Amino acid sequence: MITYVSTANPGFAPYAMEELRRRIKGTKVSGLAPGETFSFTTGDNDPEQVLKDLRRNEPIFLRHIFPIEAEKDVMNSPDKTAEVLKEYAASLGERVKGRKVAIQVRKEQSSPFPYSSAEGRDIIIPVIEELGGESVARDADWIVSIYASKKMIYMGCSLPSDNLSDWPGGAVRFRKDEGVISRAAFKLLEAERAFNLPLDQFSYALDLGAAPGGWTSVLLERGLKVTAVDPAEMDPSLELHPRLRHMRRNAADISFAPGSFDLLVCDMSWDPHHTCRIVSELAPVLSAGGSGIITLKLMHRKPFQSIQDLMEDYGQVFDIRKVKQLFHNREEVTMWVKRK
Repeated sequence: MITYVSTANPGFAPYAMEELRRRIKGTKVSGLAPGETFSFTTGDNDPEQVLKDLRRNEPIFLRHIFPIEAEKDVMNSPDKTAEVLKEYAASLGERVKGRKVAIQVRKEQSSPFPYSSAEGRDIIIPVIEELGGESVARDADWIVSIYASKKMIYMGCSLPSDNLSDWPGGAVRFRKDEGVISRAAFKLLEAERAFNLPLDQFSYALDLGAAPGGWTSVLLERGLKVTAVDPAEMDPSLELHPRLRHMRRNAADISFAPGSFDLLVCDMSWDPHHTCRIVSELAPVLSAGGSGIITLKLMHRKPFQSIQDLMEDYGQVFDIRKVKQLFHNREEVTMWVKRK
């Protein structure tokens, strides 16, 4: 049996825990940080099979995991804590020799753990290098994970693919360049990674509810021709873009010739069932096999039922490929579909 430290978006850990209860017979779940971080066990199941199943069909609300290989009582003594971190790092031995190793240190807000993430990394790096490993930030062969709760320090080493995300706690961070029009742009950038769906493979995009242009700007940067639909104004930086057509109308009042687009994106803040009706009616404007990236707003208190109902409705005209609550989602999830 293996125990994992697990992370969900703030407030959504109970839903991630419920997903795991439904998926893993006999699992035990326990909260570590209210609403966000918790642990779960593989129970009496084959740990490798559990991990394989989670990778192949990711739970919607589970953002990140890592296996607990060692744990110690948390201390506010810098010297004793450093000894604990170095001792665990030294135990990795041949596993990290000649390998690229990312070191990720996190702590719960109220934890007495005496180091910041960067300070914790700086303690472990020399040990990894002495073992013949190379410390890297990205594209690692192994990830060393440290999580300090209010009472315990949990430590583990795993393959990036086994963590569901190679970002610390699954917190995907993008550099906030001056050209980013809105935070919403990060949702589309993260969806591109989460769905392994390079946006530059598409040519013609329809962006519903586009203003002020966060998603449109990303699509234009990828080289697409974009039809943006929204009665509101787009950001001035986009208005004269040669590959942008802005239709100042409601999404429910537009029509296009069949097969006009190979990508449809929608981040409208409307009732999700109303959005579903609009997007489904526009499905024919996508070419056969065209993709859609759609935000599902969780406006009700029963997210599992809401998502199931919406998947059934969208499934009438789309092949649903993946539903995931991204780090940049809030009270919502993001769905990738393909036209049937």
